Amino acid sequence: MDTLECIYTRRSIRKYVDIPVEWELVGRVVEAGTLAPTAGNLQEFRFIVVTDESKRKAIAEASLQQYWMEQAPVIIVACAETKRPKQFYGLRGERLYTIQNVAAGCENMLLAAHHYGLGACWVGAFDEVALKRILSIPDYARPHAIITLGYPDEVVPMPQKYKIENLVYLQRYHNRIKNIHTVLGVFSPNIAAAVAATKHAIDKHAASFVEKIKHTVSTMKDKMKSRHGKYKH
Repeated sequence: MDTLECIYTRRSIRKYVDIPVEWELVGRVVEAGTLAPTAGNLQEFRFIVVTDESKRKAIAEASLQQYWMEQAPVIIVACAETKRPKQFYGLRGERLYTIQNVAAGCENMLLAAHHYGLGACWVGAFDEVALKRILSIPDYARPHAIITLGYPDEVVPMPQKYKIENLVYLQRYHNRIKNIHTVLGVFSPNIAAAVAATKHAIDKHAASFVEKIKHTVSTMKDKMKSRHGKYKH
């Protein structure tokens, strides 16, 4: 899918199929996160990939008992090392730039996941102290976000959104733009058309997802048969 379609059709997924995600796809998603822009190109974000079942359960518990997170076969914890941003930019670098940089990386990973037919969800509610203990995160690093990752077991419709004319101003705060769709050439001013386009993209994604699951299951079965035959004697 192209970039705009990926942005328009991405959704937060909280239900996952009990199928592991190929390491190649996990790598591509994480790599997309590392390609996000950072202040001064410091690249202080660090991403912890978690597949261990006991740790995933502990992370779900530390995330204010959001037990649905356990279903995701992969959990990515996005952290930031604070020393260098503070050294270069002071308190603003430590408390703001690190958050912005990690957030940019997280959005990249969400979009990459959707592009590859995976589901993902950004989680920000968690006990930071508990999470640092579970993953042995040092004092000079801080976890900012958790991303669950896996093959989706739900199709989520577009949530309610504010109208763009209530969110975008011109030249100064509160200066709303009249005829914003004409002035800015905003894509798809017709809500019905936007909904139809989203539905079409979801249907197309769902069909490709089913084929992907079938292929994955078939491949896993073949590998299991191959290993069984190899060690049979």
